[in-house]
Amino acid sequence: MKRDLLLSILLHVCVIAATFVTSPFEPGRQADYGETIRVSLSAMPQFSAPEPEPITPLEIPQALDEEPMEIPIDDPATKPEAVIEKNIPETKPEPKPKKPYQPQNEKSDKNQAGAAKGEIEASSTSGGSPFAGATVDNASFNKYPYWYDQAFNKILRSWNNPVVSDGAIVCVVYFQVIKSGRMIESKVEKSSGIPAFDDACIGALKRADPFPPLPRDFREEIIGITLPFKYEPR
Repeated sequence: MKRDLLLSILLHVCVIAATFVTSPFEPGRQADYGETIRVSLSAMPQFSAPEPEPITPLEIPQALDEEPMEIPIDDPATKPEAVIEKNIPETKPEPKPKKPYQPQNEKSDKNQAGAAKGEIEASSTSGGSPFAGATVDNASFNKYPYWYDQAFNKILRSWNNPVVSDGAIVCVVYFQVIKSGRMIESKVEKSSGIPAFDDACIGALKRADPFPPLPRDFREEIIGITLPFKYEPR
């Protein structure tokens, strides 16, 4: 290892010595100042600054004096003259038919009779309904027609008529409903003469129970309703 290192150093020393021996020796050359280019600097000519051009003022156009437009204003005190149309026939309203005279006593008697009877005026008791002609004990309850619609529709859905007849059949029942809508009494007031038909009417009431609660602003705690069940052959 050491031998190889020594041989390497010796080889490098020989190469360096050979380089110095073979290169020629030349003395440094002095510069000749006679060949130097001389440049003379002269002052730049002075230029006079251009005179500024005079600024001409802008002419502002003057607004034209417009004459105010005269708008005609109607005097509210003066009214336009009415235009008279000629040759237009005047149409007279047809006279209303006169109602027959009815004494005041007869009118009041009819109103009192209807109020005392308590006839139900609702869509469920119209002429095409099997419950036409129903009445209520308290006539003031007629202010709530929606209650009749709900109750009578529920009874109608619960009614199954087992009788078929060539003639009309009518069974009149009576039932009472308390504030909560529960039925506390039901009975046949006028029989149809057919027990199966009467039982079907009472059964419809029991299956429809409970009914909708009575309105909150109705002061009474109970109402009684007389309800006819009508069957008419088609």
